[in-house]
Amino acid sequence: MHPEEIKAALRMKGYTLAALADDLGMSRSVVSHVVAGRAQSARVAQRIAQILGKPVVAIWPPKPQSKLRRTREQIAAQRAAALAA
Repeated sequence: MHPEEIKAALRMKGYTLAALADDLGMSRSVVSHVVAGRAQSARVAQRIAQILGKPVVAIWPPKPQSKLRRTREQIAAQRAAALAA
């Protein structure tokens, strides 16, 4: 879900980020960062999911892992190609 959708759904259930932060004993900025996806907190995520009646993965779907590193096979193939050239 988009952060604005999460906030709107919380408002429809009668919660604001400030009220949620007070309930959890956390700062509003922590809750705001979790909603926006810039930080992770299982406690905040679970509470929001509980309020909205949805699983956590429905609110914050897992992000695909990007492969930035080369495998050993790719490195060996590149070295072999460079030596052959």
